[in-house]
Amino acid sequence: MITMGLGMASQVAGHQAETAAARGRNNAKARNNYIQQREYEVKANLDNVRYLSDVQEQDADQDATYAAMLDQWSDTDFQLKKLFQAKNFEIEDAIVKMHQGGASEQTGASAARASIGKDVMELGRAKTRAIHEKMMAGKEATRAKDKSWKAGKNDSHKLFMDVAYAPVHGFAPPEDRSFESGPSKAGLVLGLAQSGFSGFKAYKANTAPGVGKVPWHQRQTA
Repeated sequence: MITMGLGMASQVAGHQAETAAARGRNNAKARNNYIQQREYEVKANLDNVRYLSDVQEQDADQDATYAAMLDQWSDTDFQLKKLFQAKNFEIEDAIVKMHQGGASEQTGASAARASIGKDVMELGRAKTRAIHEKMMAGKEATRAKDKSWKAGKNDSHKLFMDVAYAPVHGFAPPEDRSFESGPSKAGLVLGLAQSGFSGFKAYKANTAPGVGKVPWHQRQTA
């Protein structure tokens, strides 16, 4: 009976141990699934926050790029106006010089006419040079502005492409659904039944017969 009891207790303990082990493995899989899902969500949120921050920074950079282009245009316009004013002064100086060398300062009519003609030709050349330099400066200013605009447009496009596409997080990590059902209780019940039956047989085999129930062949021997 003691052996039967120990055997049945061992079967119950083994069944409980296998059940606990299966439960532990299932809990570990479920925990791992949870951790992977949380890591996926945290990374996705961080990517979204980083993307929104990049978008805001891109807006500021776009404004700075546009402002830098306007500053370059303003500098070009200022240099152009400065050159135009300098050429206007050169023309004024040529006009003053022409009048200072005119007929009022000449003693002879022929000399006066020759001097005035020379001064007029110098004034014409000065005006021609000034107008030519103004035209060339205007063309250079237009080219400089166009170059600045193209550079700003290229920088703006690069800034836009940095945030043109929102982050794609992909599929969530697949869950491990291979959970174990654990050992069947039917096997435990069957094992306990077999142990009980075996113990009962052993008990019957080791039990002495009652009084007056000695087998016939034992009585003959006695």
